[in-house]
Amino acid sequence: MGVRNGLRTVVARSNGEFMLLSVAPSGNAMVAGIPADLSVTRLRAIAGTGLTELGERHGLQGLLVRNGDAFQVFYATPTGEQVIPGVMWDATGKNLTREQVSAVEGAIPTVTIGDVPTARIAVNTASPLRPAAQPASPAGSVQLPGGGLAAAERTSAGTVGNAAAPHLWMFADPQCGYSVQAMQRLQPLIASGRVRLSVIPVAILDHQNTGRSTIDSLAMLSKPGEQMVAAWSRGDLQGPPAADAAARLRGNMEAARAIGLRGTPTLVWRRPDGTEGRQDGMPSDVDALVASMQGG
Repeated sequence: MGVRNGLRTVVARSNGEFMLLSVAPSGNAMVAGIPADLSVTRLRAIAGTGLTELGERHGLQGLLVRNGDAFQVFYATPTGEQVIPGVMWDATGKNLTREQVSAVEGAIPTVTIGDVPTARIAVNTASPLRPAAQPASPAGSVQLPGGGLAAAERTSAGTVGNAAAPHLWMFADPQCGYSVQAMQRLQPLIASGRVRLSVIPVAILDHQNTGRSTIDSLAMLSKPGEQMVAAWSRGDLQGPPAADAAARLRGNMEAARAIGLRGTPTLVWRRPDGTEGRQDGMPSDVDALVASMQGG
């Protein structure tokens, strides 16, 4: 779509849907959002003391604006003539905006699940989901804080695939486009019997989709384990949540915090030598990931 105010704009299309993306100057990240005809100077004047500087990532200055209990992150174009209200993702699918706001008190909201006022159950994410101690690589082996696989095995998950195949665990927000893409990339390997996959629903994007992540996670966790992944893939996430769905989601969120979840998808597995592997974000080479699970 060309270059405006120092940023190249592109359109991503998938299954009849589209998303407007602004490519960061580094070329290694994008901001999802529609640029606003509002300059940085004007935004500062309007927000006043409600504006917090988030620093620069990939060549774009981040600005957090508080309006009462609501928050919005803006990214300034290089010229300063426009700001983009949106979320920054890096090339691996990691949500960089969430990392930027994690230190700001109250910016990562408390997610309330359950729509009956007398039976509200809170999943508290106000304590930031902190990065793991070591950076991940697509086929790397790392020792995860608290034991990533031990935490994953205690979650409520939907499992598909050959029971004899290497087992891969994926923390996924059902509203996360990168989680959906990861599922699509893994599907042929599951169908061919090379991978057994357990999908762990978590809700970390509620602040972007007005609570839809929690609603869909509850719907997934209301399904039997053998039906959960298929229901997510089909978009069959309707109906009221099961009585125990809220407790299951709370357990999954606790596991996410325990492993220092950075974003979704996050995948963990055990290598043949006993070490644990971890991939934060979209796997760039699923064949290499599977090979590491098999000792290849």
